[in-house]
Amino acid sequence: MLDEIAGGNESAFNLLYEKYAGKVYTMGIKYLKSPFLAQDAVQEIFVKVWNNRAQLPQLNSFPAWLTTISRNQLINELQKQIPMETLETFHPDETDVAGPSAGNDVDFRELEQLIRKGIESLPPRQQQIYKLSREEGLSHKQISEQLSISYDVVREHMSKALKNLRIFLESNYRYMLLIWLFSRNN
Repeated sequence: MLDEIAGGNESAFNLLYEKYAGKVYTMGIKYLKSPFLAQDAVQEIFVKVWNNRAQLPQLNSFPAWLTTISRNQLINELQKQIPMETLETFHPDETDVAGPSAGNDVDFRELEQLIRKGIESLPPRQQQIYKLSREEGLSHKQISEQLSISYDVVREHMSKALKNLRIFLESNYRYMLLIWLFSRNN
């Protein structure tokens, strides 16, 4: 299917969209807390997929690639929501805080690496449930069915995972702004 999309087949792209748009939307809701903003983000993300369709056949894992570009897009959307005064407080040396800069790209890459380390530090069950929820976009109900555990157990593990991740970030990252961004996603 990816080869067909790379060749410009819109029908194949529509099938891909139907298969993954729900997962991207779920991720958008978790990050942005707004159905309207999440839907806009889904559209922007799939425009990027279409615009980069020539790369699709070379991907090792389309779902992983889609998760990465979705997360980057959603972080950029969150960044747009931060008042300018807040950004200036955390980045006083940057003159163009509204536009993308190499410094911001590095900060977000650092944050992603730190979040990955935080996820790896979670107990195995919390890590598994966190990944199913945040990386695969499954609901608590879907996770409980897949793992054959109760909905409440999933909810409790997810709550503990988010709390542990926040503690990890607070103790390991120098920018409170990024902790603020992450805390909006629970």
